[in-house]
Amino acid sequence: MGLHSVFLQVKQSFNIKRVLYPGSYLDVTPSLYFPHVSYVDSLSGISKMLADTDLREYIDRSKLYPEPADIRCYEQDYHTFDTAPKESFDSLISLNAGLISQSCGRFLAPGGLLVANDEHYDARRAFVDPSYSLAGVFVGDDCRLETAPAILASCFKTSKGVTLTAEMVDADLDRPPSRARFKTVEAAAAYLFKKRG
Repeated sequence: MGLHSVFLQVKQSFNIKRVLYPGSYLDVTPSLYFPHVSYVDSLSGISKMLADTDLREYIDRSKLYPEPADIRCYEQDYHTFDTAPKESFDSLISLNAGLISQSCGRFLAPGGLLVANDEHYDARRAFVDPSYSLAGVFVGDDCRLETAPAILASCFKTSKGVTLTAEMVDADLDRPPSRARFKTVEAAAAYLFKKRG
């Protein structure tokens, strides 16, 4: 239920049409909720796999929007992706694929939304990046979106009550999350950031 709940709430709460999903692997969940999704992944053959007739028919049957699904796939490393115009997407998705907020942030329009988890430290990297502001957090088994200032203020704090800084995030980038020097008290399924500008 997790990702489906996250994307459904983003769809219901914001006017999102164009989505960029770097490091997507074979996850086409966003195409069930948003009409224009561009996938970027270096997996060999992914373009052919995402063009599969059965997969496209499944998306057409299951999507939650009236227009035809516009699915684009770029079979390349997202670090060198430069095909799309800058600031041309309403949302950027970062799930388990590295520091996408940094590598692909230029493609997100001002006011656009970054949906990120912290499996590869990208949520905390966005948190300490002045280009982004924390707008929500998805919590609980139902991944409900919370936007109350008091709840957002509790995110990214260590057990000592210290809010993460850029220096603290940098100190952990070369370590797996299980061995992080600065562990947060609470971890959420995903976080929602808004690009400033």
